[in-house]
Amino acid sequence: MPHLLFILFFFALGACVGSFLNVVVWRLPRIEHGPDSSEWGWFLRTVQGLSNPPSHCPKCQTPIKWYDNLPVIGWIKLGGRCRACKAPIAARYPIVEAICGAIFAFYYVMFFMLDIGPCASTRAGMMIRPAFVLGTHWPIYLLYMFLIGALLAASLIDAELFIIPTEICWTMALVGMFVHAIISTPMFPGALNVNPQAAALAAGGGVGLIVSIVLWWLGVMPTSFPKGEPLLEVDRAAMLSERETAEREGRTVEYEAQIPPPYTPREIRREIRKEMLFLMPPMLLAIVWWLATTSVAPLASIWKTAVGYDWVSGLLGSVLGALVGAFVVWITRILGTLGFGRVAMGLGDVHLMFGVGAIIGAGAATVAFFIAPFFGLALALWMLVTGTRRELPYGPYLSLATAFCLLFYCDIAAYLAPGMAGLMALLGGLGG
Repeated sequence: MPHLLFILFFFALGACVGSFLNVVVWRLPRIEHGPDSSEWGWFLRTVQGLSNPPSHCPKCQTPIKWYDNLPVIGWIKLGGRCRACKAPIAARYPIVEAICGAIFAFYYVMFFMLDIGPCASTRAGMMIRPAFVLGTHWPIYLLYMFLIGALLAASLIDAELFIIPTEICWTMALVGMFVHAIISTPMFPGALNVNPQAAALAAGGGVGLIVSIVLWWLGVMPTSFPKGEPLLEVDRAAMLSERETAEREGRTVEYEAQIPPPYTPREIRREIRKEMLFLMPPMLLAIVWWLATTSVAPLASIWKTAVGYDWVSGLLGSVLGALVGAFVVWITRILGTLGFGRVAMGLGDVHLMFGVGAIIGAGAATVAFFIAPFFGLALALWMLVTGTRRELPYGPYLSLATAFCLLFYCDIAAYLAPGMAGLMALLGGLGG
Protein backbone atom coordinates (compact mmCIF):
# COMPACT_ATOMS: atom_id res chain seq x y z
CA MET A 1 0.00 0.00 0.00
CA PRO A 2 1.21 3.58 -0.60
CA HIS A 3 2.82 5.31 2.35
CA LEU A 4 0.25 8.10 2.10
CA LEU A 5 -2.57 5.76 3.10
CA PHE A 6 -0.63 4.61 6.16
CA ILE A 7 0.18 8.19 7.07
CA LEU A 8 -3.49 9.16 6.92
CA PHE A 9 -4.49 6.07 8.88
CA PHE A 10 -1.98 6.68 11.67
CA PHE A 11 -2.89 10.37 11.81
CA ALA A 12 -6.52 9.35 12.34
CA LEU A 13 -5.49 6.76 14.91
CA GLY A 14 -3.36 9.31 16.74
CA ALA A 15 -6.19 11.84 16.72
CA CYS A 16 -8.50 9.24 18.31
CA VAL A 17 -5.85 8.54 20.94
CA GLY A 18 -5.55 12.29 21.52
CA SER A 19 -9.31 12.46 22.11
CA PHE A 20 -8.96 9.84 24.86
CA LEU A 21 -5.94 11.67 26.29
CA ASN A 22 -8.09 14.79 26.69
CA VAL A 23 -10.33 12.73 28.96
CA VAL A 24 -7.34 11.38 30.89
CA VAL A 25 -5.76 14.81 31.35
CA TRP A 26 -8.96 16.33 32.74
CA ARG A 27 -10.38 13.47 34.79
CA LEU A 28 -7.44 11.45 36.14
CA PRO A 29 -6.07 14.09 38.57
CA ARG A 30 -9.60 14.82 39.77
CA ILE A 31 -10.69 11.26 40.59
CA GLU A 32 -11.22 11.04 44.34
CA HIS A 33 -10.07 7.93 46.21
CA GLY A 34 -11.05 7.17 49.77
CA PRO A 35 -8.28 6.81 52.37
CA ASP A 36 -9.23 3.15 52.91
CA SER A 37 -9.40 2.21 49.21
CA SER A 38 -7.80 -1.13 48.47
CA GLU A 39 -5.55 -1.54 45.43
CA TRP A 40 -8.37 -3.26 43.55
CA GLY A 41 -10.83 -0.58 44.63
CA TRP A 42 -8.37 2.10 43.54
CA PHE A 43 -8.11 0.48 40.10
CA LEU A 44 -11.88 0.13 39.67
CA ARG A 45 -12.52 3.70 40.78
CA THR A 46 -9.91 4.98 38.33
CA VAL A 47 -11.39 3.02 35.42
CA GLN A 48 -14.90 4.15 36.34
CA GLY A 49 -13.78 7.76 36.64
CA LEU A 50 -12.25 7.71 33.17
CA SER A 51 -15.17 5.98 31.48
CA ASN A 52 -18.20 7.52 33.24
CA PRO A 53 -20.00 9.71 32.53
CA PRO A 54 -19.68 9.72 28.72
CA SER A 55 -18.47 12.87 26.96
CA HIS A 56 -20.77 15.79 27.74
CA CYS A 57 -20.90 19.54 27.77
CA PRO A 58 -19.43 20.78 31.09
CA LYS A 59 -21.96 23.63 31.22
CA CYS A 60 -25.33 22.11 30.28
CA GLN A 61 -24.35 18.44 30.86
CA THR A 62 -25.83 17.42 27.47
CA PRO A 63 -24.20 14.23 26.17
CA ILE A 64 -22.14 14.80 23.03
CA LYS A 65 -23.34 12.80 20.03
CA TRP A 66 -20.84 10.52 18.36
CA TYR A 67 -20.86 12.53 15.15
CA ASP A 68 -20.03 15.67 17.13
CA ASN A 69 -17.26 13.87 18.99
CA LEU A 70 -15.09 13.04 15.98
CA PRO A 71 -11.52 14.17 16.67
CA VAL A 72 -10.71 17.64 15.30
CA ILE A 73 -13.55 17.47 12.74
CA GLY A 74 -16.30 17.58 15.36
CA TRP A 75 -14.95 20.77 16.96
CA ILE A 76 -14.58 22.48 13.58
CA LYS A 77 -18.07 21.42 12.50
CA LEU A 78 -19.59 22.84 15.68
CA GLY A 79 -17.64 26.06 15.38
CA GLY A 80 -16.08 25.45 18.79
CA ARG A 81 -19.43 25.60 20.60
CA CYS A 82 -21.83 23.14 22.23
CA ARG A 83 -24.69 22.17 19.91
CA ALA A 84 -27.22 22.45 22.76
CA CYS A 85 -26.31 25.53 24.79
CA LYS A 86 -23.78 27.21 22.47
CA ALA A 87 -21.23 27.43 25.26
CA PRO A 88 -17.65 27.67 23.93
CA ILE A 89 -15.59 24.45 23.82
CA ALA A 90 -11.92 25.00 24.58
CA ALA A 91 -9.61 24.89 21.56
CA ARG A 92 -7.25 22.78 23.66
CA TYR A 93 -9.21 19.64 22.78
CA PRO A 94 -8.77 19.69 18.98
CA ILE A 95 -5.20 20.97 19.38
CA VAL A 96 -4.23 17.95 21.50
CA GLU A 97 -5.98 15.63 19.04
CA ALA A 98 -4.22 17.19 16.05
CA ILE A 99 -0.83 17.15 17.76
CA CYS A 100 -1.20 13.51 18.74
CA GLY A 101 -2.24 12.59 15.19
CA ALA A 102 0.70 14.51 13.75
CA ILE A 103 3.10 12.73 16.11
CA PHE A 104 1.82 9.32 15.06
CA ALA A 105 2.25 10.25 11.39
CA PHE A 106 5.67 11.80 12.01
CA TYR A 107 7.08 8.71 13.68
CA TYR A 108 5.67 6.53 10.91
CA VAL A 109 7.63 8.60 8.39
CA MET A 110 10.80 8.50 10.48
CA PHE A 111 10.63 4.75 11.17
CA PHE A 112 9.25 3.22 8.01
CA MET A 113 10.22 5.70 5.32
CA LEU A 114 13.52 7.17 6.52
CA ASP A 115 14.70 4.24 8.71
CA ILE A 116 15.47 6.59 11.60
CA GLY A 117 14.60 4.96 14.89
CA PRO A 118 15.69 2.42 17.49
CA CYS A 119 18.67 0.15 16.98
CA ALA A 120 18.71 -3.61 16.86
CA SER A 121 21.45 -5.70 18.46
CA THR A 122 23.04 -8.93 17.32
CA ARG A 123 23.54 -11.89 19.63
CA ALA A 124 27.15 -10.75 19.99
CA GLY A 125 25.89 -7.46 21.41
CA MET A 126 26.75 -5.23 18.43
CA MET A 127 24.21 -2.51 17.64
CA ILE A 128 23.00 -2.06 14.06
CA ARG A 129 20.40 0.15 12.40
CA PRO A 130 17.81 -2.08 10.71
CA ALA A 131 15.52 -1.32 7.82
CA PHE A 132 11.99 -1.02 9.20
CA VAL A 133 9.32 -3.24 7.69
CA LEU A 134 5.71 -2.43 8.58
CA GLY A 135 4.56 -6.04 8.39
CA THR A 136 7.32 -7.13 10.79
CA HIS A 137 8.25 -4.22 13.04
CA TRP A 138 4.86 -2.66 13.76
CA PRO A 139 4.81 -3.88 17.42
CA ILE A 140 7.71 -1.62 18.42
CA TYR A 141 6.09 1.31 16.60
CA LEU A 142 2.81 0.80 18.46
CA LEU A 143 4.65 0.38 21.77
CA TYR A 144 6.50 3.64 21.21
CA MET A 145 3.28 5.42 20.21
CA PHE A 146 1.71 4.17 23.43
CA LEU A 147 4.70 5.69 25.23
CA ILE A 148 4.30 8.99 23.38
CA GLY A 149 0.61 9.14 24.27
CA ALA A 150 1.29 8.43 27.94
CA LEU A 151 4.05 11.05 28.04
CA LEU A 152 1.80 13.62 26.39
CA ALA A 153 -0.89 13.07 29.01
CA ALA A 154 1.62 13.14 31.89
CA SER A 155 3.24 16.32 30.53
CA LEU A 156 -0.04 18.19 30.18
CA ILE A 157 -1.04 17.26 33.72
CA ASP A 158 2.38 18.15 35.11
CA ALA A 159 2.46 21.49 33.30
CA GLU A 160 -0.92 22.45 34.78
CA LEU A 161 -0.87 20.91 38.26
CA PHE A 162 2.80 20.06 38.98
CA ILE A 163 1.92 16.39 39.51
CA ILE A 164 2.49 13.22 37.50
CA PRO A 165 -0.14 10.54 38.22
CA THR A 166 1.52 7.26 39.17
CA GLU A 167 -1.26 5.39 37.33
CA ILE A 168 0.23 6.56 34.03
CA CYS A 169 3.80 5.68 34.99
CA TRP A 170 3.09 2.18 36.29
CA THR A 171 0.84 1.40 33.34
CA MET A 172 3.77 2.32 31.09
CA ALA A 173 6.07 0.03 33.06
CA LEU A 174 3.74 -2.97 33.06
CA VAL A 175 2.95 -2.63 29.35
CA GLY A 176 6.64 -2.23 28.54
CA MET A 177 7.67 -5.34 30.46
CA PHE A 178 4.85 -7.43 28.99
CA VAL A 179 5.48 -6.37 25.40
CA HIS A 180 9.26 -6.75 25.58
CA ALA A 181 8.83 -10.26 26.99
CA ILE A 182 6.91 -11.06 23.78
CA ILE A 183 8.71 -9.15 21.01
CA SER A 184 12.32 -8.72 22.17
CA THR A 185 14.63 -10.88 20.08
CA PRO A 186 18.10 -10.15 18.69
CA MET A 187 17.98 -8.17 15.42
CA PHE A 188 14.56 -6.72 16.32
CA PRO A 189 14.64 -2.89 16.54
CA GLY A 190 14.10 -1.59 20.03
CA ALA A 191 14.62 -5.02 21.63
CA LEU A 192 15.99 -4.98 25.19
CA ASN A 193 17.58 -8.43 25.45
CA VAL A 194 20.47 -8.34 27.93
CA ASN A 195 23.42 -10.59 28.75
CA PRO A 196 23.48 -12.79 31.88
CA GLN A 197 25.40 -10.21 33.94
CA ALA A 198 22.98 -7.37 33.24
CA ALA A 199 20.05 -9.77 33.68
CA ALA A 200 21.37 -10.69 37.13
CA LEU A 201 21.44 -7.04 38.17
CA ALA A 202 17.88 -6.63 36.89
CA ALA A 203 16.58 -9.74 38.66
CA GLY A 204 18.22 -8.87 41.98
CA GLY A 205 17.17 -5.23 41.77
CA GLY A 206 13.61 -6.17 40.84
CA VAL A 207 13.29 -8.58 43.77
CA GLY A 208 14.82 -5.94 46.05
CA LEU A 209 12.28 -3.37 44.87
CA ILE A 210 9.44 -5.76 45.69
CA VAL A 211 10.97 -6.32 49.14
CA SER A 212 11.13 -2.57 49.78
CA ILE A 213 7.54 -2.06 48.61
CA VAL A 214 6.27 -4.90 50.84
CA LEU A 215 8.20 -3.57 53.86
CA TRP A 216 6.82 -0.09 53.19
CA TRP A 217 3.29 -1.46 52.85
CA LEU A 218 3.66 -3.32 56.17
CA GLY A 219 4.86 -0.15 57.86
CA VAL A 220 8.38 -1.45 58.48
CA MET A 221 9.92 0.90 55.91
CA PRO A 222 9.27 4.54 56.89
CA THR A 223 7.55 6.95 54.54
CA SER A 224 9.37 10.13 53.65
CA PHE A 225 7.40 13.35 54.09
CA PRO A 226 4.38 11.55 55.63
CA LYS A 227 2.42 14.81 55.76
CA GLY A 228 3.28 15.70 52.19
CA GLU A 229 6.35 17.22 50.59
CA PRO A 230 7.17 20.91 51.07
CA LEU A 231 4.86 23.10 49.05
CA LEU A 232 6.15 24.42 45.77
CA GLU A 233 6.17 28.17 45.46
CA VAL A 234 3.38 28.02 42.86
CA ASP A 235 1.26 25.90 45.24
CA ARG A 236 1.92 28.17 48.19
CA ALA A 237 1.04 31.26 46.13
CA ALA A 238 -2.18 29.61 44.93
CA MET A 239 -3.19 28.63 48.47
CA LEU A 240 -2.48 32.14 49.77
CA SER A 241 -4.57 33.63 46.98
CA GLU A 242 -7.40 31.18 47.66
CA ARG A 243 -7.33 31.93 51.38
CA GLU A 244 -7.43 35.69 50.78
CA THR A 245 -10.36 35.31 48.41
CA ALA A 246 -12.18 33.11 50.93
CA GLU A 247 -11.63 35.64 53.73
CA ARG A 248 -13.07 38.43 51.59
CA GLU A 249 -16.12 36.31 50.79
CA GLY A 250 -16.58 35.18 54.38
CA ARG A 251 -16.02 31.47 53.76
CA THR A 252 -13.37 28.88 54.47
CA VAL A 253 -11.56 26.70 51.97
CA GLU A 254 -11.26 22.91 52.13
CA TYR A 255 -7.94 22.97 54.02
CA GLU A 256 -9.51 25.27 56.62
CA ALA A 257 -7.59 28.31 55.45
CA GLN A 258 -4.41 26.87 56.98
CA ILE A 259 -1.25 26.74 54.88
CA PRO A 260 1.19 24.05 56.04
CA PRO A 261 4.39 25.51 57.51
CA PRO A 262 7.53 25.06 55.41
CA TYR A 263 10.08 22.37 56.29
CA THR A 264 13.46 23.46 57.55
CA PRO A 265 16.51 22.28 55.56
CA ARG A 266 17.40 19.96 58.43
CA GLU A 267 13.93 18.38 58.39
CA ILE A 268 14.07 17.96 54.62
CA ARG A 269 17.44 16.19 54.81
CA ARG A 270 16.12 13.92 57.56
CA GLU A 271 13.14 12.90 55.44
CA ILE A 272 15.18 12.25 52.31
CA ARG A 273 17.38 9.78 54.24
CA LYS A 274 14.31 7.56 54.50
CA GLU A 275 14.32 7.27 50.72
CA MET A 276 17.97 6.23 50.85
CA LEU A 277 16.87 3.39 53.13
CA PHE A 278 14.22 2.36 50.59
CA LEU A 279 16.91 2.00 47.92
CA MET A 280 19.10 -0.33 50.00
CA PRO A 281 17.30 -3.67 49.30
CA PRO A 282 17.29 -3.22 45.49
CA MET A 283 20.94 -2.22 45.43
CA LEU A 284 22.14 -4.94 47.80
CA LEU A 285 20.15 -7.75 46.18
CA ALA A 286 21.30 -6.65 42.72
CA ILE A 287 24.94 -7.01 43.85
CA VAL A 288 24.30 -10.32 45.62
CA TRP A 289 22.46 -11.80 42.61
CA TRP A 290 25.22 -10.66 40.27
CA LEU A 291 27.97 -12.10 42.47
CA ALA A 292 26.14 -15.40 42.91
CA THR A 293 25.55 -15.90 39.18
CA THR A 294 29.07 -14.91 38.15
CA SER A 295 31.17 -16.45 40.92
CA VAL A 296 29.40 -19.75 41.67
CA ALA A 297 29.89 -22.04 38.68
CA PRO A 298 26.70 -24.16 39.00
CA LEU A 299 24.54 -21.06 39.46
CA ALA A 300 26.30 -19.32 36.58
CA SER A 301 25.54 -22.23 34.24
CA ILE A 302 21.87 -22.38 35.27
CA TRP A 303 21.50 -18.62 35.00
CA LYS A 304 23.11 -18.49 31.56
CA THR A 305 20.69 -21.16 30.32
CA ALA A 306 17.69 -19.30 31.74
CA VAL A 307 18.72 -15.97 30.22
CA GLY A 308 19.27 -17.74 26.90
CA TYR A 309 15.50 -17.66 26.37
CA ASP A 310 14.63 -14.47 24.51
CA TRP A 311 11.52 -13.80 26.57
CA VAL A 312 13.53 -13.97 29.80
CA SER A 313 16.32 -11.68 28.60
CA GLY A 314 13.76 -9.30 27.05
CA LEU A 315 11.71 -9.11 30.23
CA LEU A 316 14.79 -8.58 32.42
CA GLY A 317 16.10 -5.98 29.97
CA SER A 318 12.86 -4.07 30.46
CA VAL A 319 13.12 -4.45 34.25
CA LEU A 320 16.72 -3.19 34.13
CA GLY A 321 15.62 -0.19 32.07
CA ALA A 322 12.90 0.64 34.59
CA LEU A 323 15.28 0.36 37.54
CA VAL A 324 18.05 2.41 35.92
CA GLY A 325 15.62 5.03 34.60
CA ALA A 326 14.16 5.55 38.06
CA PHE A 327 17.53 5.34 39.83
CA VAL A 328 19.25 8.13 37.88
CA VAL A 329 16.39 10.49 38.75
CA TRP A 330 16.07 9.30 42.34
CA ILE A 331 19.78 9.58 43.12
CA THR A 332 19.72 13.10 41.66
CA ARG A 333 16.74 13.92 43.87
CA ILE A 334 18.50 12.55 46.96
CA LEU A 335 21.90 14.16 46.36
CA GLY A 336 20.38 17.48 45.30
CA THR A 337 18.12 17.56 48.35
CA LEU A 338 20.95 16.70 50.72
CA GLY A 339 23.15 19.34 49.14
CA PHE A 340 20.69 22.24 48.95
CA GLY A 341 18.32 21.49 51.82
CA ARG A 342 15.24 21.67 49.58
CA VAL A 343 13.53 19.01 47.48
CA ALA A 344 15.47 18.90 44.21
CA MET A 345 13.06 16.83 42.10
CA GLY A 346 9.64 15.33 42.62
CA LEU A 347 8.98 11.63 43.07
CA GLY A 348 6.64 11.88 40.09
CA ASP A 349 9.71 12.25 37.86
CA VAL A 350 11.11 9.05 39.40
CA HIS A 351 7.93 7.16 38.58
CA LEU A 352 7.86 8.65 35.09
CA MET A 353 11.36 7.48 34.21
CA PHE A 354 10.60 4.06 35.72
CA GLY A 355 7.91 3.69 33.07
CA VAL A 356 10.06 5.22 30.32
CA GLY A 357 13.00 2.92 31.08
CA ALA A 358 10.80 -0.16 30.93
CA ILE A 359 9.96 0.70 27.32
CA ILE A 360 13.13 2.21 25.85
CA GLY A 361 15.77 0.54 28.04
CA ALA A 362 18.46 1.56 30.51
CA GLY A 363 20.82 3.29 28.09
CA ALA A 364 18.21 5.38 26.31
CA ALA A 365 16.50 6.35 29.59
CA THR A 366 19.82 7.53 31.03
CA VAL A 367 20.61 9.60 27.94
CA ALA A 368 17.09 11.08 28.00
CA PHE A 369 17.56 12.18 31.61
CA PHE A 370 20.84 13.96 30.87
CA ILE A 371 19.63 15.79 27.76
CA ALA A 372 16.28 16.82 29.29
CA PRO A 373 17.76 20.00 30.88
CA PHE A 374 18.62 21.34 27.43
CA PHE A 375 14.94 21.24 26.49
CA GLY A 376 14.06 23.24 29.59
CA LEU A 377 17.00 25.62 29.48
CA ALA A 378 15.22 28.41 27.60
CA LEU A 379 12.30 28.48 30.04
CA ALA A 380 14.63 28.23 33.03
CA LEU A 381 16.64 31.24 31.83
CA TRP A 382 13.44 33.21 31.31
CA MET A 383 12.28 32.39 34.82
CA LEU A 384 15.69 33.38 36.21
CA VAL A 385 15.66 36.73 34.41
CA THR A 386 12.06 37.62 35.22
CA GLY A 387 12.08 36.15 38.72
CA THR A 388 8.56 34.83 38.22
CA ARG A 389 9.11 31.56 40.08
CA ARG A 390 11.88 29.13 40.90
CA GLU A 391 10.22 25.77 40.15
CA LEU A 392 9.29 24.35 36.80
CA PRO A 393 7.60 21.06 35.97
CA TYR A 394 10.30 18.68 34.77
CA GLY A 395 8.00 16.02 33.32
CA PRO A 396 7.47 17.78 29.96
CA TYR A 397 11.23 18.07 29.39
CA LEU A 398 11.86 14.45 30.33
CA SER A 399 9.13 13.59 27.83
CA LEU A 400 10.66 15.71 25.07
CA ALA A 401 14.07 14.15 25.68
CA THR A 402 12.52 10.68 25.55
CA ALA A 403 10.80 11.47 22.25
CA PHE A 404 14.17 12.66 20.92
CA CYS A 405 15.89 9.45 22.04
CA LEU A 406 13.31 7.30 20.25
CA LEU A 407 14.85 8.60 17.03
CA PHE A 408 18.47 9.38 17.77
CA TYR A 409 19.61 7.17 20.65
CA CYS A 410 21.14 4.75 18.13
CA ASP A 411 23.50 7.48 16.89
CA ILE A 412 24.22 8.72 20.41
CA ALA A 413 25.02 5.19 21.61
CA ALA A 414 27.36 4.62 18.65
CA TYR A 415 29.16 7.88 19.43
CA LEU A 416 29.54 7.01 23.13
CA ALA A 417 30.39 3.32 22.58
CA PRO A 418 34.23 3.66 22.50
CA GLY A 419 34.29 5.72 25.68
CA MET A 420 31.89 3.38 27.48
CA ALA A 421 33.95 0.37 26.42
CA GLY A 422 37.06 2.02 27.85
CA LEU A 423 35.24 2.86 31.08
CA MET A 424 34.01 -0.71 31.46
CA ALA A 425 37.52 -2.02 30.84
CA LEU A 426 38.88 0.34 33.50
CA LEU A 427 36.25 -0.69 36.04
CA GLY A 428 36.82 -4.34 35.21
CA GLY A 429 40.54 -3.92 35.80
CA LEU A 430 39.97 -2.15 39.11
CA GLY A 431 37.56 -4.88 40.19
CA GLY A 432 39.85 -7.70 39.14
